[in-house]
Amino acid sequence: MKHFTTLFTIFTFVFCALQNPVTAADTRADTLYLRNREKKVVEIKEVYPDLVKYKSPDAKNLSSLPLKDIAEIVYNNGVKDVFNRFEPDGKPEIKWLTNAAYSDKPDVRLAACVVNESENLRIEVNGVSIPMETRSFKTLKSKEEGCAGGLQVFPQVVLTEGGNTIRLTATNKFGTSHSETLSILYEKARKRIALVVGNSKYQAGSKLQNPENDARAISQKLVDLGFNVIERIDASQMDLRAAVAQFGSRIQSQDLEVALFYYAGHGVQVSGKNYLIPVDISPQSEMEMKMLAVSADEILDQMASGDESSQRTNIMILDACRDNPLSRSWTRSTGGKGLASMSATPGTLITFSTKPGYTALDGDGSNSPYTSELLKALDVPDLRLEDIFRTVRIRVMELTNRQQVPMENSLLTREVILNRTR
Repeated sequence: MKHFTTLFTIFTFVFCALQNPVTAADTRADTLYLRNREKKVVEIKEVYPDLVKYKSPDAKNLSSLPLKDIAEIVYNNGVKDVFNRFEPDGKPEIKWLTNAAYSDKPDVRLAACVVNESENLRIEVNGVSIPMETRSFKTLKSKEEGCAGGLQVFPQVVLTEGGNTIRLTATNKFGTSHSETLSILYEKARKRIALVVGNSKYQAGSKLQNPENDARAISQKLVDLGFNVIERIDASQMDLRAAVAQFGSRIQSQDLEVALFYYAGHGVQVSGKNYLIPVDISPQSEMEMKMLAVSADEILDQMASGDESSQRTNIMILDACRDNPLSRSWTRSTGGKGLASMSATPGTLITFSTKPGYTALDGDGSNSPYTSELLKALDVPDLRLEDIFRTVRIRVMELTNRQQVPMENSLLTREVILNRTR
């Protein structure tokens, strides 16, 4: 009977342990670390900006602690929330929350975190120290990343052209602390201009689904990248010629960093020359095509002409049908002899959505495969121009099982980064 009682007691203990297994080794338990270095193994229930509610393993009711007494919480999944330092006192600790390394504007607003009470906060720009007003501080909630339990400061600094060094200092009774030195290169933003054309609704020949969508998406992307955009959707012959003339005039009258021409729609090769087709023409012969359509070479000539000392980079992007509608239906997915190759002039990059002798796909989505990948590549920060189009080529080849192979003709003479962040 004694053995039976002992076995029953052991069984009961094991059963209860299995039913209530909240211990320090339990994978479901959370760990509270207090600022006095005390550790509590608990189950965190609720976290508020000023307190934390939790349940201890042996308690029936919830307990709470003010946030100011908590150093950090390590949750059972390994995630950590840091609220305060273990030591409540010490010199200020300063860290940058922004990592700006490049600016094309002279005024820059930064963000930094200061832990522990501090006074006499100063910002040093290129060796000149300037006091900062405390109203630029704000207390962050515990769930804020990067500065939990500290104060965040937003200094606005004025940069000089070239390299700039920026450092924060803060003082309290325990001493003075310095942030790491932040280096920012400031270069004045130079002007960029683009002509973007998307022709979908052709009055004769096949209508195209996506050029309008492509052009509008590219226009918005270029505006985001600092371009002054001239946009034409479903351009007639008169509209297209007027837009090209306006584009050429602005190129010649301004000191530009980049001039860009983008075209989506029908394009053909006639006698070794490429022509972009307005939506309102219906040529019956190659001679009429030459007279009625707009020559891509003439647009390129306008972009390339000007002062020989100009540092402008010219970009021509042709996401065109590359098929001759005189002999086939006008669609970007049919076969044909495609566009002719074009020679780039110094400082110029010409890009084609597919290589000569092949056609570009219009696509089943809201954008053509080429423009869809171009939009994604333009989002990637600090890519050189050549790397943008190399990335697009690789992705389009993958998406189309090598049916469409984009290509470029380049005589670039300087490095160009359209989406610069450093």
